Amino acid sequence: MDAQIQNFVDNVVVRAKDLTGGTVTEVRNATKDVAGKVKGAKGTVHEIGQRGLKLNEIAFRYVEKLIKLQLKFVESSFDEGAKRLSTAANAPSFRKLVKDQVTLLPMTRDRIAKNAKDTIGLVKETRDGVVSIFQPAAKPKRAKKASARKAVAKKAVRKAPAKKAAVRKASAKKSVAKKPAVKKAIAAKAA
Repeated sequence: MDAQIQNFVDNVVVRAKDLTGGTVTEVRNATKDVAGKVKGAKGTVHEIGQRGLKLNEIAFRYVEKLIKLQLKFVESSFDEGAKRLSTAANAPSFRKLVKDQVTLLPMTRDRIAKNAKDTIGLVKETRDGVVSIFQPAAKPKRAKKASARKAVAKKAVRKAPAKKAAVRKASAKKSVAKKPAVKKAIAAKAA
């Protein structure tokens, strides 16, 4: 009996060695795959870093331009305010004061419109810069035009049989309307 137990134990040990050898090989292969993926991710991390730096550069440039633009707006508001006050101080009468202030309104309107236009231009410029960082290069659009032409051609082919079916339905209705029982039913509804 000892020989049988020893034989059984020897078989279990041999099988365990076989199983662990296969498992170690699988683990090694999986580790090599993961190492390759980690090494490949280095390029992605580098790309993200580069895009982040470009985005940061655009943000700082935008803030700098925005501050300069706002300073220009404030300075022009002060200049205009000083002109309005000077005009008001020199007005000989209330009527002349009101007339001079109304005369200055188009200047104010134009300044506000120019400020808004400059701000929108700066926002668009910044948007384009940010989009260029994250948007892939545009692909040619020729393939889409050809597929659009095919779709139009298919619609034209589909519509032709539909018209024939409509003509058949109309002629069928006419033949039904000619029957005396149908004529009586129509006359009864009309009365």
